[in-house]
Amino acid sequence: MISRVLVANRGEIARRVIRACDALGIETVAVFSHADAGSRHVAEAGAAVGLGDVKAYTDAGKLVAAARAAGADAVHPGYGFLSEDAGFARAVVEAGLTWIGPSPEAIAAMGDKIESKALMAEAGVPLLPTVTFAGGVEEPPADLVYPLLLKASAGGGGRGMRVVRSADELAEAVESAGREAAAAFGDGTVFAEPLLERARHIEVQILADTHGTVWALGERECSIQRRHQKVLEEAPSPGVTPDLRRALADAAVNAARAIGYTGAGTVEFLLSGDQFHFLEMNTRIQVEHPVTEAVYGVDLVRLQIEIAEGAALPGLPPSPVGHAIEVRLYAEDPADGWTPQSGRLHRFEVPGVEAEFAQGGLRLDSGVVSGDEIGTFYDPMLAKVIAYAPTREAAARRLATALAGAKLHGPATNRDLLVRVLRHPEFLQGQTDTGFLTRHDLGPLAGPEAVRFSALAAALAQAARPRKTLGDLPPGWRNVVSQPHRVSFAEAGEVTYLHTRDGLRSSPEAVLVSAAPEEVVLEIAGVRRVFAVASYDDAVYVDSSLGPVRLTPLPRLPEPVVQTPPGSLPAPMPGTVLRVEVGVGDTVKPGQTVVVLEAMKMEHRITAPAEGVVAELTAVAGRQVDAGTPLAVIKEVTQ
Repeated sequence: MISRVLVANRGEIARRVIRACDALGIETVAVFSHADAGSRHVAEAGAAVGLGDVKAYTDAGKLVAAARAAGADAVHPGYGFLSEDAGFARAVVEAGLTWIGPSPEAIAAMGDKIESKALMAEAGVPLLPTVTFAGGVEEPPADLVYPLLLKASAGGGGRGMRVVRSADELAEAVESAGREAAAAFGDGTVFAEPLLERARHIEVQILADTHGTVWALGERECSIQRRHQKVLEEAPSPGVTPDLRRALADAAVNAARAIGYTGAGTVEFLLSGDQFHFLEMNTRIQVEHPVTEAVYGVDLVRLQIEIAEGAALPGLPPSPVGHAIEVRLYAEDPADGWTPQSGRLHRFEVPGVEAEFAQGGLRLDSGVVSGDEIGTFYDPMLAKVIAYAPTREAAARRLATALAGAKLHGPATNRDLLVRVLRHPEFLQGQTDTGFLTRHDLGPLAGPEAVRFSALAAALAQAARPRKTLGDLPPGWRNVVSQPHRVSFAEAGEVTYLHTRDGLRSSPEAVLVSAAPEEVVLEIAGVRRVFAVASYDDAVYVDSSLGPVRLTPLPRLPEPVVQTPPGSLPAPMPGTVLRVEVGVGDTVKPGQTVVVLEAMKMEHRITAPAEGVVAELTAVAGRQVDAGTPLAVIKEVTQ
């Protein structure tokens, strides 16, 4: 029996494993980098070991040493980092510890996606044709059919993925994808397969014990993606028929048996019409495992641990009931090219949550809490929110309502986009595929009118704050009461209100019902609406039924600012300069890469906005930069 587990991960998955161990009466040990010293997973574990550098989660030697130092007798890898590293699994086993996952041999068999495809072909699992690129491209193969999708052989999660639409793009895409793959997984080998642009991304959850039983716990649909990374998953898929479900399950079970698999794993497929093709097998717990847990009534992490202890599964899996949908809440701005965001998360509240890291009608699995600082070293996912209901429609409605009402005060998130997806007619009709977000322009929940009324509410809330005045005069009172007070916000411009002896007065189109520092009630077109107002040093957040709004107050007397030279290319986010691809004096074309930043484990290209000459270059490879730091200046060529 396992007595103490070292959780070789961070964030929400570390918290999830700790909760499962707590339920089993197993002690836990957390690990943390210096950037995570104050994180929740560290506080919730029974003990914790510091690893030092931010990259230490991928240092197998440090992790094994931490397990030994803390007296752990087992290691759970979570997902990401070294969870699919056969060498790490082998090091754990050789140290005399229990590895909570499949054997190192099974991980190795599926860890190289090129070799895994050959194994699946032998097992009779349908495949797409592939071409491998191990050392760049000197001459594109003449028989390639475009568009193609490049993938990293040694990993996934969107890293090392590129869409290639013509032979002219192939060499640069292979080089870039190889660099990103090498940085993320230690192996720059990439391969190409046909890009099926209107296909569904379907995966089957499998669970296998050491006694020969293999379960297929239905399928999940993961088609809603951005940059080849999932943002919404659901079970079951609205596009899978009973016959197709059986065929997918059979293929997944065959894949597991072909490599002697044990533990939890996922077999991923691309579904086009009624034809499916093997993509890869993830030899770990998946981010989206909660939707399967909800529909099948199981605890997959607990079952992982019990299987590692030698427990046998019942002969048949439980039957599915109901529908579950999960969304990934990311600290990123979809309106700015999905740029990762960082900063203080002042407030993080999701209404109606029934359970955390456990089954419930509305579940929250979060790696953060109010007050946390969101950095740039790791994946930008803040939390997963999961809704379970008897029907797909009911689950989508509940999840959308909870997200729309969440108080997310801090870095920009993809919350508005997720709500728009959940309420979109095509999504509700089950018409989803991997190109969904590319086809649909999903704007913010709050339109211009909502922003204007929210700005008015913010100004009235500020005016309602208690302030010392002369005698019994109300704060902000003026002798000439007909002159309005004026407050300006970057997002809404100027708003006005009156402050009389009888109190505050707003505009005729929004009648003031009541005003307090944290809540304003306005009657708009005969309808009363409540605006919750929260002010922080850098912003004001207004939450209402019209949609959430972030406002930036503008000072009445602005401070002088440093003028940015025309043609400046600022860093769009904090990160590390990975490469500088031009020199001073070089001529650049529109869209040409000037600098490449690395942030949150992804490459971000900073490109020239127009044809011109590089006049200044301040970016230096290896240097950390803050958001807004000038990287280069392009002097535009005038005709």
